[in-house]
Amino acid sequence: MLVLVAGAIGWAAPHSDKLDPPPAPAYDPAMVVPPYNVTLPDPSVLVGSSVDYLYTSAANGNPPNVPVRPFTNLEHLGPETDAMPKLPSWTSGWIWSPDVRRAGGRYVMWFAAPDVHDVLDTGQPAKCLGVAVARAPLGPFVAKPKPVLCGQWGEIDPRTFVAPDGQLWLDWKADVNAGWGPAQNPSLPANQPTTLWAQRLAPNDMTLEGPRYKLLTASTPWEHKLVEAPDMVSSHGHYYLFFSANPSYGENNGVGVADCQGPAGPCHVPYAGPLLGSDTLGLGPGEESLFTQGGATWMLYSPTGTAFVRQLAVARIAFGPGGPYVATFGGAVPGAGARR
Repeated sequence: MLVLVAGAIGWAAPHSDKLDPPPAPAYDPAMVVPPYNVTLPDPSVLVGSSVDYLYTSAANGNPPNVPVRPFTNLEHLGPETDAMPKLPSWTSGWIWSPDVRRAGGRYVMWFAAPDVHDVLDTGQPAKCLGVAVARAPLGPFVAKPKPVLCGQWGEIDPRTFVAPDGQLWLDWKADVNAGWGPAQNPSLPANQPTTLWAQRLAPNDMTLEGPRYKLLTASTPWEHKLVEAPDMVSSHGHYYLFFSANPSYGENNGVGVADCQGPAGPCHVPYAGPLLGSDTLGLGPGEESLFTQGGATWMLYSPTGTAFVRQLAVARIAFGPGGPYVATFGGAVPGAGARR
């Protein structure tokens, strides 16, 4: 477990400098969430007033299309249901990275899915971003009849962000590595690095507005040309972009953090390694997302468990003069009914 000690390393280094990652702590400031060795990929949480909701990607592309589990304590997840029992006609399934936010008296979900009408040169369908709406967090979510955003190689990992001024943003990854071929080898010179993007959303949280902004392109050696799973947070006037780097399901997969000038970037990575790497909880943590509840900020992520599945883990994130760092739980566990 790599931890950033508050105040130990500043964020004022020149953009061309890359500092060494902070040292590992003597404690284990995270926990794996039961059920153990069960695939819970791409986790995200909608915070409610009395009940919270955990959304994940469809495991192995099989129904439920969008698994959702209510909980009041993250250690005791409720029963799994399907938040999107009916797929839009443009996809055959495997909903990816659902992100749900309340907007305008209803619930809006951004997600990625393979578009059966957009086949890449590799023969695989491109993943595109779609949007769906429901009257309740458990659904049923009804998707728009067409995808909202597709690029040359597809788009994945949508995450919404509300800036301090109230402006809604959508962050996502251009899925450039989908064109790398089946081997997914970042070392080949012809394989271009991936980029994370941002764009404003209308107040309805369903419509993109204005120009797109480049947040971050993979550039440091440890990222191995691949950054994904962007999640922007703000604290004390600063903007931080959390992201995953390195191919998934590998021991070098890790969670990084970048310092950003604003919600539109640009962002730079001050460290030569991940904020969170392989540890005793599992290899290759990634697919992170953050949420704040009761004054505490939590990061969900997916390390590879003993059965080589993407199980669910949670760490507490705090913010100090040196930026974000992994903090101790302090007797708290995420959940509307959990002890604070």
